[in-house]
Amino acid sequence: MWIIALLVFASSFWIVLAVVRRVMTPRIVVSERLSYYGRTATAVSKAPGRWSGIPAADRLMGRFDLARSIELLLDQTDLPIKPFELALITAVSGLAAALIGRLVMNRLTSGISGTLLILMMIAVGGMIPLVWLHVRRSLRRQTLYRQLPDALQAISSALRSGFGFNQGMGVVATDLPAPISLEFARALREMNLGAPVEEVLQNMARRMQNLDFDLAVSGILINRQMGGNLAELLDKVVATLRERVRLKAFIRVLTAQQRLSAWVVILVPPVVLLVLLLGLGQYTKYLFATRAGQVMLIVALCMQLLGGYFVRRIVSIDV
Repeated sequence: MWIIALLVFASSFWIVLAVVRRVMTPRIVVSERLSYYGRTATAVSKAPGRWSGIPAADRLMGRFDLARSIELLLDQTDLPIKPFELALITAVSGLAAALIGRLVMNRLTSGISGTLLILMMIAVGGMIPLVWLHVRRSLRRQTLYRQLPDALQAISSALRSGFGFNQGMGVVATDLPAPISLEFARALREMNLGAPVEEVLQNMARRMQNLDFDLAVSGILINRQMGGNLAELLDKVVATLRERVRLKAFIRVLTAQQRLSAWVVILVPPVVLLVLLLGLGQYTKYLFATRAGQVMLIVALCMQLLGGYFVRRIVSIDV
């Protein structure tokens, strides 16, 4: 029964994503284009339909800063959905995880219920979409970081060929692969609709959250105010970025063994617990059915997360 429920949930989730991609993308692009005509900060913050397609939910989410953080996260992952839709997906994921957990618990523990375990499953299920978004954002940032020197080099070459800065951004938007081309295409579209170059570059820096791109944006803005050879400036920035990319790749190779060890240490307890659940259900039922066992599960989960955080901090070396 729980396998059927899992398949139904997976199918429904896939259908919802397909519908959202087909229905939401044109509406978001149109609203994004129209929002730059004579807009102000107050008008944007009060724009209807920014957070969801439901007026009541839109007004409710507009009162909290969490909606803006979710919107920034969706921008950084390049997903054509709204914060309220992400909240619905998170709620459905949490409820589905609770249902699966309850079915498994009834099968393995002879009907013994545990409210604390259900709450844990809701929390874990609700975190799955958020964790996936953070992983997607991290992978996208890494790709942008590797593509950034080529993008700046393309702009510098366009400037040396006699093109303007906007034309150089157009070269990046048309010739380079995604996701860097998508970011520059969006920035170019904003500039064509009348947004100031300074604001467009700052929005790009806010979405990318890359210190190297912040350095390039600062140099471009200073050059636009004070004057100078922008192509030469971009060449120096590109040389610095390429050296940083090479050094980070070297450090990543040196810390590969430590990162693999961290994954092994983190994944061993869940795998052992799963094996015990499948092979010795009567033995492990006390871990889920008794209050002491549930407390031990919570403590173990917290220690796992804390250990993973510290291991990640140890192997993360800033360049």
